[in-house]
Amino acid sequence: MKSLLAALLLSCCTLVQAAEVRFDNFYFYQSEAVMNKKGITVDNLGRYSRGVQSAVYKALKSAKLSPSAGYLVIAVRSDGDVATWLDMKPAVHEYYDNQIYETVRRLQPPLIKEGIFVFAIKMAIDTPVHTKKAVPNPPGFDEARKKLADPNSIEHLVLSMWPE
Repeated sequence: MKSLLAALLLSCCTLVQAAEVRFDNFYFYQSEAVMNKKGITVDNLGRYSRGVQSAVYKALKSAKLSPSAGYLVIAVRSDGDVATWLDMKPAVHEYYDNQIYETVRRLQPPLIKEGIFVFAIKMAIDTPVHTKKAVPNPPGFDEARKKLADPNSIEHLVLSMWPE
């Protein structure tokens, strides 16, 4: 009886400590005209983003994380490769950052006709409050911008941080 009670208490503690991941608004680094040129539609982006949100939620549902809010930034190249960056305060531990990266990389991204498509989704872990930050700017982006001839080009910025 004591072991059954201990197991029940342990399972309840585990449920209480599981990470609750919430998603909110999108941020688009590129204009609608550029997105259309790349072949991004509401339908293919909607399917992909729902897949990303579901996969990240499942990947983190048993994790024990501190409350954090910010953005998940996703870049998709025309060759189908995907990269992610987190812009979260406080920062998410590197292990979980890598887990999110690997989770998103395993998903089939939308087909990009040319170049790179970059967007972000607001994400909150164990907090109902999303970031008030208007523009995602993950660690390393500012330093990379300083080295570019055109620091406002998100494609050049992403390529400088994610060589082929």
